[in-house]
Amino acid sequence: MYRKYLLLTIVILFPLLAISQTKFGPSINIGFSFFDKTTKNLDIKGGVCPSFGVTMQNDINYWFSLKSSLLYSFSQIKTTSTPGGVNDQIKGQFIDLIIAGRFSAFDDASKLLPYGVAGLGNSFNIVGKGAENYLAGLSFKGYVPYFTVGLGTGIKMTFLSQIDISLVYNRYLAPVFVFPDGSDARMNMVVLKLSGLF
Repeated sequence: MYRKYLLLTIVILFPLLAISQTKFGPSINIGFSFFDKTTKNLDIKGGVCPSFGVTMQNDINYWFSLKSSLLYSFSQIKTTSTPGGVNDQIKGQFIDLIIAGRFSAFDDASKLLPYGVAGLGNSFNIVGKGAENYLAGLSFKGYVPYFTVGLGTGIKMTFLSQIDISLVYNRYLAPVFVFPDGSDARMNMVVLKLSGLF
């Protein structure tokens, strides 16, 4: 169902992309994850989640742009059983596809462009490993949609079209992991994003 919504969004936005001014470049993100959980048998912790890839920005007009990112991402869940204190963890590697709107009240002549951003992403699990104890044989879900909101600034440079720095919050809309007892963990993430746009 979520894939259908993402595809429908792309189809609707395609005419806007065709007439827009396009910039693209590398993107490096550092996130920190934390989890909601439905089990009392485990303590669950997140951690640092880096990612890297490419970002494309389509400037529709002076106040609205579309930002699309394709990222290779890393995440992990660390757990401790209670009682017992047995530790286990699962590491995941993902392909993330994100489409977001960038909203700014500044015109093209400004060198500093504060903006807000809101959009949707989908995280596709490609590798899951690391479990050695009670999580052996389990991994992150195959794909999980999420929404993202945040604030940032774009700085226009003389040697580079633009450098974007933003701080965003990602809320995953489905559990990223289901434990053997049927309980689950939903992920949240705070991400510092740095992109160069040419």
